[in-house]
Amino acid sequence: MDILRREIDEIYKAQALDACELDAERLEECLRRVGVMSEIDGACRVVTDASADTSYIFNGRTGCYLGIAGGSLLRQTIDSSDEDELYMRLHPRDLVEKRMLEYEFFKFVDSLSENLKCSYKATCRIRIANNDGGYTWIDNSTRMLELSPCGKFWLILCSYAVSPYGAPGNGISPAIINELTGEVRSMSFAEKRATVLSAREKEILLLIGEGLMSKEIAVRLGISVNTVNRHRQNILEKLSVDTSIEALNAAQAMGVL
Repeated sequence: MDILRREIDEIYKAQALDACELDAERLEECLRRVGVMSEIDGACRVVTDASADTSYIFNGRTGCYLGIAGGSLLRQTIDSSDEDELYMRLHPRDLVEKRMLEYEFFKFVDSLSENLKCSYKATCRIRIANNDGGYTWIDNSTRMLELSPCGKFWLILCSYAVSPYGAPGNGISPAIINELTGEVRSMSFAEKRATVLSAREKEILLLIGEGLMSKEIAVRLGISVNTVNRHRQNILEKLSVDTSIEALNAAQAMGVL
């Protein structure tokens, strides 16, 4: 159910970091600094190395409370450019909007001059499953931590801290903030969420939920079986699932159906 992940991965690949000479010592220095930050304020932080498709998780006290890695304070290294350990715990509705925010943020930052790319951060408030079987509101931010010598995305920092506030009034309250000027660009993804699936794709998915097969759906809608199957495949790809039943469940959980 990890919508837009493929599009975000494409942004990472477009940075062409294999053409840059990256400093391993600089990576370790950045990781050390992030570890100290999490020790001090207790926030869970993730450093993504876009060049190596690797993430480093610093649990902090927040990660321990959420039960990340069994509640251990140890630093984790994950062979993925995503913090899957956290994303799999996100409320499905919030995951959709967080992915949309990340996508818009990375596109925006990628368009900036090199000297401005580290001056912005994306912020939101999301629900993450905790060890008690419920959800906890978490204040989340994403920013560039270190650019490559070529001025491209290299190290990306995501922070997670227990929020002192309740549910936001506008989805996950997504925003992009310029920390040099204090400018806040508030965003809304309500309309974009509604168009994740086309009207025809929603129609076909609902008929799948009624138990109809492709041939029956084709007759009901007056279209060819090949067209139905093409729509079905598009639905699976958009929702990042493997089966039509998973797609139906995902669409309902995400609030896009």
